[in-house]
Amino acid sequence: MTIGTGAVLMAIGAGIAVGCSAIGSGIGVGIVGSAAAGVISERSDKFGMALVFTAIPQTQAIYGLLIAVLMLALTGILSSDFSVEMPVAIGLIGAGLAVGLAGFSAIGQGITCSSGIAATARNPSAIGRSLVFAAMSETFAIFGLLIAILILFGLGLFSG
Repeated sequence: MTIGTGAVLMAIGAGIAVGCSAIGSGIGVGIVGSAAAGVISERSDKFGMALVFTAIPQTQAIYGLLIAVLMLALTGILSSDFSVEMPVAIGLIGAGLAVGLAGFSAIGQGITCSSGIAATARNPSAIGRSLVFAAMSETFAIFGLLIAILILFGLGLFSG
C-alpha cells in the first residue's frame, strides 16, 4: 500500500482538528476543574453543579473529534484502497484548522465556568445566568465547526 501526499495532508488536517481542540478543552477543563476542586473542598454538596460546569469546555474537543472522524470516513482512509487529491487534502487542512483553532475558545469558557462555579456556590439561583455566560464562548467553537462542515461539503465529500 502506497500512501500519497494527499493522504498525508488529510491526516495532518484530522490531527490538527483533534489536537488543537483537545488542547483548548484540556486547558479549559483544567481551569474550571481547579475552581471546582476548591469549591467542593468546602462544600461537597456542590459536586453536581461543579461537574456540570467542568464538562462544558469539553465540547470543543468533541467538535474536533467529529470533524476528524468525518475526514477519515469520507475520504475512505478507513478502507484499504484510498487516495486523496491534493486540492481536497489542502481543503481538509483548512477544515481541521477551522475547528481546531476555534477549539481554543474552551480556554475562555473554562475561565467563565470557573467564575460560574464560584457565583453559584455563593448564590444557587445564579446557575442559569452563569451557564448562559459559559455558552457565549461556545458560540465561537460552533462557528468553527460549521465552517469545517461547509468546507467538507464544498469539497464534495458528502456526495455519495
